[in-house]
Amino acid sequence: MGRFSVETAEQYSSQQASNPGVQADWPTVFPKAVVGLDRDGTIIRDMGHYITSPSELDPLPGALDAIRMIRLKGHKLVILTNQAGITKGLQTQEQVDNVHNSLMQIFGQNGIFSIDGLFYSTSNLKEDIYAKPNIGMFNRAIEMNPEINWKTGWYVGDKISDLKAAEKAEATPVLVRTGHGAETEQKLNTFANRDIKKKTLIFDTLLDFANTL
Repeated sequence: MGRFSVETAEQYSSQQASNPGVQADWPTVFPKAVVGLDRDGTIIRDMGHYITSPSELDPLPGALDAIRMIRLKGHKLVILTNQAGITKGLQTQEQVDNVHNSLMQIFGQNGIFSIDGLFYSTSNLKEDIYAKPNIGMFNRAIEMNPEINWKTGWYVGDKISDLKAAEKAEATPVLVRTGHGAETEQKLNTFANRDIKKKTLIFDTLLDFANTL
């Protein structure tokens, strides 16, 4: 059975303080609706295998600008990602934590000085309540920050499981065409996915979505 872990950007504040002048102007409150983000294929390039080293992190074009924009517009932001390689024995939880530690450093270096949380499941098993398309991570995000209301928010990803999780959480599903997004867009045209297609917003990139907020 998978578990979840959470990391908040505040844990990395010392690493992110590379530009104190800019950070001093960073908002301290984020009153607008939550934006949830998938990781691989949405923020960073999907490498086609489970990432085990920070050296494999490759932010997608415009993704860091998008996250900074979302935050500066006043939105809460959490990252929710399945890291099933842990249960499969293809990566360790320590490796995943190291990758996320490095990702937070990259955020800080690019003017993103906080997020509301980063959650990951350790499996993609159907019975794992934390693994998308189940919404255990979405519920934990609310427990960590009761101001989060998925009914008024969005969840952005590149796979059907992301869209189904958004739907279950009563958030607006958002598909980006990066990662597996183009393939997923084709799946939305099937009879089985006709209902979720009606609810899904589609953008080429995360930055294109951020520009609409």
